[in-house]
Amino acid sequence: MNLLKYLGYGWLVLVVAILANGAVKRLGGTTWYDYILSISKFGLKTATLSLHPLELFFLFVIYPGIFGIIVYIAVSKR
Repeated sequence: MNLLKYLGYGWLVLVVAILANGAVKRLGGTTWYDYILSISKFGLKTATLSLHPLELFFLFVIYPGIFGIIVYIAVSKR
């Protein structure tokens, strides 16, 4: 039964990630996929310096925070 519960958490995170990436793309921001492609093309330093500070804040604080909150809510509702 625990396996199904964690599979459900995984699906929840996946759906939220898809929605978050769609929203960011609509707003013209950078997703992790874009950032990784840029790193592979230009290198870590150039890719990172090419991002606006708000994009970096989103990638490294907001984006993981969204998933942390989702998992916290899902786990705390047991």
